[in-house]
Amino acid sequence: MRELRLRVQALEERLRRLEAGRPPAGDGRAAAPRPVRPVRRCAGCGLPLRPRAGRCQECGLPLRP
Repeated sequence: MRELRLRVQALEERLRRLEAGRPPAGDGRAAAPRPVRPVRRCAGCGLPLRPRAGRCQECGLPLRP
């Protein structure tokens, strides 16, 4: 009876992990999520900022200091 209870607990834990979208415990195949760096965006065009000569490369809006 004790073995059955342990197996049910293990299955419940696995189900909780699957529902949460996490990999199984001890699964070395799962990659660690990369930290997301905030992207600076241009106030004029809203695209990711690629500065060039003090201006946005896409729309030419001067950058604020």
